[in-house]
Amino acid sequence: MSSLMLGVAAAAAAAVNGTSTCISPGVCEAPSRKYVKSWPIKPRQQWNTAGGFCGSVSVQVMLMSYGAWVSQDLVRKANIGAPCHGHSSPGMGCEVGPENYNLTAAGLKTLYDVWDYAGQPQPQAAAFKSWIKRHLAKGAPVMWAPICKGDSHTPYGPASCPGGGHFDHHEPLIGIGSNHDLSDETVYPDDWVLHFSDQDLQTYYRTFDSLQDSTAMQGNCKDAQAGFGKNEMYPCFYEEVTYGLAINGLQTLAPTMRVAIDVDRQTEPNVREYEKAVNLHSTVHVYGLTKGKTYTLYRYKDALPTDSWETGVEHKWTFTAKTEEYVFEDPFTFKSSGATFYAVPSI
Repeated sequence: MSSLMLGVAAAAAAAVNGTSTCISPGVCEAPSRKYVKSWPIKPRQQWNTAGGFCGSVSVQVMLMSYGAWVSQDLVRKANIGAPCHGHSSPGMGCEVGPENYNLTAAGLKTLYDVWDYAGQPQPQAAAFKSWIKRHLAKGAPVMWAPICKGDSHTPYGPASCPGGGHFDHHEPLIGIGSNHDLSDETVYPDDWVLHFSDQDLQTYYRTFDSLQDSTAMQGNCKDAQAGFGKNEMYPCFYEEVTYGLAINGLQTLAPTMRVAIDVDRQTEPNVREYEKAVNLHSTVHVYGLTKGKTYTLYRYKDALPTDSWETGVEHKWTFTAKTEEYVFEDPFTFKSSGATFYAVPSI
């Protein structure tokens, strides 16, 4: 294989909705493809309060693919003062939506790309799928905003769906599989994406030809189950006008190696509902290393440094690469309610 295999996230043993069953018609085992690129992150559960934190947990997962843990609470707080059609309260930020994707991503100091729903001709389905594939093929995760069977498709009225689009939910797309080299930008019908539902702890796989539908949902999503806890597992994006956010990296003071993390809990205590934060352990993956070279893995609390890698460092470890990938179990915990960043400067 000429594409780097980064590991497919495995389905969890139990689900928040009370079952470990893959919700039909969803597919929870990766279809065999010659070329696969994905990140070793397990599915996560959103907070179902204050309008729902599907956008926040989706962004959280995307940040994990760049070595950062940011609480769902802090993701929403990153857009304080931004346009808001969803749930908000003073000093707490806005529910993540199309009107504030850019300011949420900028507030988190990421390098990002927002799908240009206003500038793309309609229907947007083909172009949107090409946009998704280009990002996933280079390892950049995407958040899509699909419509779900039985939902309104305008969560806060028409104003929440700019440009005449529709959406009900947000989910992270963190992997792609194809029988064609991923340098080929053509979208093939049997290419698949790996996505999480944010409402159970299963990993779902969808072929590109199944992703779009009309608001009637009698096409690709005809057999999707309606209702909360089922329709998030097999949604479709609105074929005419849709929304999306890709994160291409974090703002760093110098080039870094690709780092991804996972943590030992798939659910995060909801501190906005006065649940107590917990300590998390992380597994750190570093990619693209040169065998025999020595690197330093840095850990920071709250934010990455802007002047020197030594500024504000919480912990650091030096290692010599034995292969192109280095896996490290961090012996020190961090609070689920905060933000923690890992970085490995390029040599």
